Amino acid sequence: MNTNFRIGLISDDPYHQGLLKGYCQAHRYKFFESTADRESINKMIQIRPNIVILTDSLAQDQKNNFDLIRDMSVNHQIPVCYLRDSNKAPSLPKEVTCWLDATLDAPLDVNQLKDYLHNKFKLHHRFIQEKRNHERRAVIDRRMITSEQQNEAAYHNQPIKNLSSNEHCFMIEPFHIDQRSKSVLFNGKLLNLTRKEYELFELLAKDIDRVFMTHEIINHLWPENNRATKSDLYQYMHLLRKKIEEDPNNPQWILTVKGFGYKLNVVAPGKVN
Repeated sequence: MNTNFRIGLISDDPYHQGLLKGYCQAHRYKFFESTADRESINKMIQIRPNIVILTDSLAQDQKNNFDLIRDMSVNHQIPVCYLRDSNKAPSLPKEVTCWLDATLDAPLDVNQLKDYLHNKFKLHHRFIQEKRNHERRAVIDRRMITSEQQNEAAYHNQPIKNLSSNEHCFMIEPFHIDQRSKSVLFNGKLLNLTRKEYELFELLAKDIDRVFMTHEIINHLWPENNRATKSDLYQYMHLLRKKIEEDPNNPQWILTVKGFGYKLNVVAPGKVN
């Protein structure tokens, strides 16, 4: 992470305000505070922090603004982390948990915050470098296939092994999925997918001959939340299509199979239309 990394806090809790401010100063991150009123939350959205932390003390009295915070999470793709006081009854409606990025126990301590940010963003900040390194390795591996190997494979009528592949990556043209870095390339271009968008695409890509039922996808995306609905899935499907489809209203890659669910419209290796 670097000095451009931004942490936002929506809270009226002096403890968390002081802890996060000190933590950001120590790591040279930018820190932004906000109260729960709509004007302040809109200003936070314009700042576009890398992560927003929402505290339990706020949630008890500010439920009317969850629609705006949800918009921050879903439409503006800003991860929202909720600090829950485990000694109290849950103050958040259950339907809110489907769009929260994570739930941590309050009061937050520095080690808990450090572990969460490391696990959440360690790959995000190295996304482009990982992609470049992978491409370099692929070029080197292709060069390792000598003409002698090619002739031998042709003699035995066997395909040449793709040395650039590994257990973390798989290719379904024109998509390349790297499960290690949670990234997807489309025609060689890196898609900037959120966590839920990646999980949704990865599920469809793992079995391209299959139509995934709507309830299957919902259970996969929100396994611990029985209040997630089709409208939540439709929201993420729309956001994913906007990043992949030339015309999201007339999708060519992620198809809706009426009465059933969704499938990825690609041809499996070795098959023809």
